[in-house]
Amino acid sequence: MITADHSHGSWPTFLGHPPSLKDLNFMVWGLLLVCFVLPFSIVVFSSHRPPDADFAGFYSLGRILNEHSPHDLYNYNLQKQICQEVQPRKAEYGPLPYPPFVALFFRPFTILPYWGAYTFWVAVSLVLYGIGLHFVIACFFPQKPLAWSLLFALAYCYFPFIANTAANGQLAAVGFCAIALALREENEGHGLRSGLVLSLCLYKPTILVLIVPMLLITRRFKALAGFALGTLALVLVTTAFEGFAVWPEFLQAIGSFGNSSVGVSRTSILPLAKYVDLTSFSANVRGGRSPLGIAVFLCCALFALAALIRFWAKSRACGSTYRTLLWAATLTWTLLLNVYVPVYDSILVVLSVLMTAGTLREFARPALRRWFAVTWILILICSWFSVPLSRSTGIQCMTVLFASLGIVQFMGLGHLAAQNKASLDTA
Repeated sequence: MITADHSHGSWPTFLGHPPSLKDLNFMVWGLLLVCFVLPFSIVVFSSHRPPDADFAGFYSLGRILNEHSPHDLYNYNLQKQICQEVQPRKAEYGPLPYPPFVALFFRPFTILPYWGAYTFWVAVSLVLYGIGLHFVIACFFPQKPLAWSLLFALAYCYFPFIANTAANGQLAAVGFCAIALALREENEGHGLRSGLVLSLCLYKPTILVLIVPMLLITRRFKALAGFALGTLALVLVTTAFEGFAVWPEFLQAIGSFGNSSVGVSRTSILPLAKYVDLTSFSANVRGGRSPLGIAVFLCCALFALAALIRFWAKSRACGSTYRTLLWAATLTWTLLLNVYVPVYDSILVVLSVLMTAGTLREFARPALRRWFAVTWILILICSWFSVPLSRSTGIQCMTVLFASLGIVQFMGLGHLAAQNKASLDTA
């Protein structure tokens, strides 16, 4: 992904000397400061109020538990009322079908005024994202301070994190850090701990739609046991505080939300331009919900899923590089083969890109590495305007680019599997 070798042969001569890592660091961190941090800070402080952020919903869930019965947690009218009290805005707040332990987690935040709680959560998100980045970068890249700094800068420049996750007060940094820590624990041979950490992703079960089947098919039984223990702990603690009755109400809220979302019906309450999964893509693009469009998308999804299952089944016979790339491919296709992936959850692609970069540089053919390099650069650049483009054209370019990344990963896995088979045949 990044190399210290800046060869003049690969750099256009009319642009002068190739930039050093120090120059690149200055440019990327500077762009982040000038293009987002300063404008965002000026707008917020000049308006003397926090931005209209999704964090208002989480703060409101905590307030409902403080001021009302747990049975009222999924009362949509009450949710809207509390959200308007917390952060008034003209647009109507949508339903909050998050698991009850999310409300329990944010209950202490209501001790602070909303502005203070929002600022604190933004700081927590920045730290969690940084911790997750450190776990992955330390595994796959040499300890060169300038190279690490540049990787951090590029990761923080991914617009769905800095704007849609951190500034928006969303929870995606929790899943990002949890998966990064689970990967580290697995690499160190701590399968039970890996699965235990993965259970933290249950705040958004759709994140696990491919990860749990992967653990099962690849026979990571210790990780599955850890995941089951973590799930049980979350259920027991939540039930102890909120009572058992909150769970049927949560399931009813999930069902109601699903019936009004794109995954179930032709119309949706969701702003589809802000979603990157194939289901939302097919609903947003012209002709995507026609019989032919549905057939095409279904065939593509089934083909990708079949390929993924096939690669999962081969993992035990292959080495650690294969398993790392398999994790990366699973994360990429989790964002695509899904029914509900908002753009802020797409920060998981940063983990996928870093893991892919750490593996492809060891074995892949130059053409595959170039394809990967072009893809991740386009993902980074397009992340800054993909939502406005999707609103105007109906095409979410991030979905297309994620599919390109997934294909690169499939080709890399095929190459590694063939290498492993050849080595076994000659042994």
